[in-house]
Amino acid sequence: MRPGLFRVTILLFVAALVYPQTDTVSSHHADPDHIAAEHTEQEDESPQTAEEEDVVRLPDVEVNAKKETTEYITQEQMEREGSEDLWEALRHTPGVIRDGGGGMRNESNFTVRGFDEMLMPVFIDGVPMAMPYRGDGDHARFLTGDLEGIEIQKGYSSMLLGANTMGGAITMRIARPKKPFEAFFKTSFDIDNIGKIGGSTHILSLGTKQDLFYGKTTLQYRDIDHYRLSEKFEPVPNALQGTGERLFSDSTDLKLTLLAGWTPGEALDINLTYVYQDSNKGVSPPEITNKAPSFDVWPTWKRQSVSLNGAYTMNTYYVKALAYFDKYDNTLSKYSSWENLAKGNETHDRDYPSDYDDYGTGGRLEGGYHFNSWNTLEAALTFKQEGHRDNKDGTSTKDIRENTWSLGAEYSMNPWKPLTLTAGVGLDVLSPQDFWSINDYKESGPLWMLSWQAGIFYDLTPNHEFHFTYARKNHIPTMTARYSDSMAVPNPDLKPEQAYHYELGYKGYFFNKINVTTAVYYSDITDLIAEKQVIEDGRQIKKRFNIDATAFYGFELGAELYLFKYFSAGGALALNRYEVKHNEEGQDAIGNYPKTTTNAYLVIRAPGNAFTTDTPY
Repeated sequence: MRPGLFRVTILLFVAALVYPQTDTVSSHHADPDHIAAEHTEQEDESPQTAEEEDVVRLPDVEVNAKKETTEYITQEQMEREGSEDLWEALRHTPGVIRDGGGGMRNESNFTVRGFDEMLMPVFIDGVPMAMPYRGDGDHARFLTGDLEGIEIQKGYSSMLLGANTMGGAITMRIARPKKPFEAFFKTSFDIDNIGKIGGSTHILSLGTKQDLFYGKTTLQYRDIDHYRLSEKFEPVPNALQGTGERLFSDSTDLKLTLLAGWTPGEALDINLTYVYQDSNKGVSPPEITNKAPSFDVWPTWKRQSVSLNGAYTMNTYYVKALAYFDKYDNTLSKYSSWENLAKGNETHDRDYPSDYDDYGTGGRLEGGYHFNSWNTLEAALTFKQEGHRDNKDGTSTKDIRENTWSLGAEYSMNPWKPLTLTAGVGLDVLSPQDFWSINDYKESGPLWMLSWQAGIFYDLTPNHEFHFTYARKNHIPTMTARYSDSMAVPNPDLKPEQAYHYELGYKGYFFNKINVTTAVYYSDITDLIAEKQVIEDGRQIKKRFNIDATAFYGFELGAELYLFKYFSAGGALALNRYEVKHNEEGQDAIGNYPKTTTNAYLVIRAPGNAFTTDTPY
């Protein structure tokens, strides 16, 4: 939720719950499409009563043959914490630092252990969601009412995902129907601290699961009118922004998700997914020190994705295939003053208006083989083509097309029941295809990158796990970093970023009530891309360059408490540090990197789930 708001939710269950509590992703869940030999004794560790099966509760810890450091946010968690988009859902994850919007693009983004969204890609069922040209996105636009859960991997992440997971990866899983008929409606209202409605969100979902097929439709609409500034906010004299409501904090989001699946047998599942997003967000909040600010407006923010997934699973092996096409349209206009905004007089110069016409298409072929009870091998071949076309006033100024190939493999060995050893390796190749720019500068060449990782996982008891992991990951500089000449100096010679991650962690479940995760981490980075302001051709613009050596390190602690079905609470603490070891450009500081982040929440649910409140602290 945004600052200064609390959320009231009304649920209407027309037929069956869309998100049954008994079939959710657990906090240490292994992907059901993967081959994992579950320890059956774990099922007796935390039995559910008939009453508990229909309430929101913390996920149990499971011990599976497939080991990973993934953290999970279930739909049940998002429901009880009042999260309605990806940006909100991440707020209680240790190590996540959120940027609450603003700046030139008025976007809601985040960093995880110092790695921003360009280095921590977001996927929806394997489809990358980053804008091809800039490599990022506005994560408040990704509504989560159609999801089963969110998976967060930090540093040590799956080699099967493909390129550019230098800081890890975030995967959103679309929920599938589980009953013959499901119908669900939800309405929530955001109320500010003076009792005024700041916005509303509406979700309607219909689904069915039959013997040979299944289908689901989810329609989401959110209309945010405003959020209120802190009572302690003191505006600059004569500034446009005063106390009370934050200027231009309005937005609307429409998301339609269509899912259709065919299951001719227990081993085969083929499904087609279509996702449509249309957003309209407020202009960038003006700088409070500027009496005559300029305004950026996005008359167009649309995304359409279609994907075809197939999975064939047998006792000893599985095969999965993915093909997708993702289209992104974005228009950015500028108004030089408040008066011009009111009159609709756009600025027309070398940078504005800007019209992005981007697409991404590709696929993945993945397979795994379970040699015996303690040896599993998985591998994936991924192809991605990304294209960007930049238009100004109807004239094309830039046209880029690039291919990326990735080959990844992971091996898991369980020589002794409590001990699991893992190893992975990946090869990524960037192959530029077409490049044209109205400005005369060179194209970057092909890039080859290797990555690898290893992990040791030890189960002290079925509910307590320790792990130590190491991962070497890479990131290809984005098209923007290499080619942008809008308020920046193009630098096609930027080198790939590299990170070496070390983590010692623990996960535990106490008394069937308390979930605890903690980790100590150290990430050594070479050639991290940074930027600074320079003067060129009489104007102040950005210059991007590689920092020679940098390190992120820290400590994380997360805990959740479930006392009974009407009460739950949780919190997270992260101690963050960084060090710029050496940099020929003279850069010695990294912005937006607080040393300590902490949050806590308390959720009280009214009987019957008809009325809920979420109060974050």
